[in-house]
Order: sequence, then structure tokens, then C-alpha cells
Amino acid sequence: MSRALLETLDAGVLTLTLNRPERRNALDEATITALHRRLAAAGDDARVRTVVLAGAGGAFCAGADLKEAATAPPEGDLIERAYHPAIRALRRMPKPVVAAVDGVAAGYGASLALAADIRLASPRARFTFVFVRVGLTLDGGASFFLPRLIGLRAYELALTGDPVSAEEAHRLGLVNHVYPEGEFASAVDAFARRLAAGAPLALAATKANLDASLAGGLDAALEDERIAQRRLFPTRDFGEGVAAFMAKRPAEFTGE
Repeated sequence: MSRALLETLDAGVLTLTLNRPERRNALDEATITALHRRLAAAGDDARVRTVVLAGAGGAFCAGADLKEAATAPPEGDLIERAYHPAIRALRRMPKPVVAAVDGVAAGYGASLALAADIRLASPRARFTFVFVRVGLTLDGGASFFLPRLIGLRAYELALTGDPVSAEEAHRLGLVNHVYPEGEFASAVDAFARRLAAGAPLALAATKANLDASLAGGLDAALEDERIAQRRLFPTRDFGEGVAAFMAKRPAEFTGE
């Protein structure tokens, strides 16, 4: 794995940390390729129950490395081979994905955060859909995620490229929670561990149902839920969940 992408796996939580602090964790070819490959592998890794995306050195991700792009603009095949597949890997991940946004999330870095299931921010988080300021359009799925999260306000953020503070991002619905700076790391860890303790099959089915509902109507959503529930009723995790509920104790899910 690239040294620009660090990973830890503890209690089912896989934390992937972008580690190019001197470039505010901007993505070069090696880093985005490593991120895509690790995300794709995590989906099939039974040890992984939840994925956390983070950035080192007080930044989340400043997007694509424009210094590299100025001398060697990303070729179409790299975009198709790594940048867009990384977003697809996040959305197809059958496990919860949390973006821990501490500092700037700009351009494709903001798209990475939006592609996660849940976004947790520190007070110094800043979201900037800066594409238009460099003569580009939205990328990394931002044109899909942004209006679904905040509605027509997406036009203002996309057309101006103005930065959005953590407080404003929370008010708009871009982030789920903002935690005090001194508590941010422990709050993210606690949130991720809570998700990792959940029933893996049920979480995967819930994600799939929610994703499908974005493209279909109520009838399609009800049918998807029915099919998923019929798959889940016979599982050991469902039996354990009911038994734990009745006994008023924490459930111990195994993914079976």
C-alpha cells in the first residue's frame, strides 16, 4: 500500500487516512489508485465492518493534485480507472462508510465526503466545490450527491465555489454531526465502533434499499424492503437481535 494512504483495522473499523499533509492530502495518481484498490478489497473483507475515511495533518482532502495535473493532466483512462471507480466502490460498499472531515474538503475531496454514508465534521471543516474556479464542472459524483443532500441550494455552492463552514454544512444537511475539536477523534471512533457492532447483513440490506430508493418510487422501495426482509428473517443475526432485545443486553452480531 502507498505510504500516502495509511490504514488501521481495529474492532472491525477500517480507517483509511490520506497522508499527504504537505499537499493538504491532494490526490496524485498513486494515492487515488491505492485508495480505489483498498476500498474495492474492503467490500469483500469479512474483518471489516465499517470504513472511516480521514485525512492527516489537519485536512481531509484538497481534491486532485493540481500541481501534478498542471504538468500531466489526468488522462481519461485514469479518471475511469481510479477516480470514478473509487466513488463507485464507496457507494457499493455493503458496509457503513463514515467520512471524518477535519479541515478542508475541496473539489474531488468534497465529492469523496459526499459519497460516504455519514459525514462527521470538526469545527475547522470546510467544504468547497471549487471545480468552477479552475474552469471545470462537478466531478466525483458531486452533481448526483449534492442536490440530493441539500436540494436547490446545490446550484449556489456549485456555481460559485464558495467555501462552506462546518456550522453551515450542518445547517444545510451536508454533515450529520459537528464535534468539538478536542473531542473529534474520540467521537468519530465511538460512532464508527457503534456501526461496526451492528448486524452486517441488515446494514448491507438497508444501504442497498436506500440506494435503490433514490432511483425509484415508493412502490419499488416497498418491494425492495420486502425482498430484503425475507432474506434477513432466517439469519442468526436476526435471532440474536431478538434474543438480546428480550434479554435487555447488547447483541453480538456475526454476519450469519
